[in-house]
Amino acid sequence: MILASCGATWAQAALPSSKTKVIYFGQQNAEDFEAKVKPLFVEQARSCKSCEIVNYTPYTKEGAVDVEALQERISSLPQGTSFVFFDFNMKVNDHNKELVEVLNKKAEAGLVIVGTAGTPQAKEASSPLSRTVLGQVNGALIIGELAERDRLMPTGFYGPEMLTALRPPKEIMGQGYSPLIFAAALAENWQKRSSQEWVEYFRSKKMKSRKIWLDLGDMF
Repeated sequence: MILASCGATWAQAALPSSKTKVIYFGQQNAEDFEAKVKPLFVEQARSCKSCEIVNYTPYTKEGAVDVEALQERISSLPQGTSFVFFDFNMKVNDHNKELVEVLNKKAEAGLVIVGTAGTPQAKEASSPLSRTVLGQVNGALIIGELAERDRLMPTGFYGPEMLTALRPPKEIMGQGYSPLIFAAALAENWQKRSSQEWVEYFRSKKMKSRKIWLDLGDMF
């Protein structure tokens, strides 16, 4: 029943509301989100007074990220959600296949899903994005991060599913915040298009560009 309700929930959200609400899912604990993630988002989206980022990450009683409860959270997003931002990615396995299905149902119904290309867990080798959760979500806007000399981080997931990779400001280079900066830029510009239009807009931008990596100025 949860999957069947996805279309009805997001069909009515095709046009943006007056407020832009970004729903955040990450691996940061609640304190680090408030101290690091939220302030950076607010700073990057400072021209948008109606933009906010809400931490919807499920936690266990001990304060750790509850990966098992993630699917339920995705299925019951808060009213007024503009788009979701995943601050992590992971390889597809038997435990998260249903999560991929739920995300694809949401995407088909009009939800814009933004996420980081991500890196493997400790002791895991890197692999193509096509083998990851976000890499298997149709229309997901996947953002990587560039290191020195504009090269991808060597430990990250990689592949054509990535919309682009961004070089962050020098003071935060190497900390994985490029996808968050993209999410803030999208929030600033969100009211200009409907959710379905944004995905097609970025896809067209990528196809028409001769650049290897589009920067923010190319997309907004």
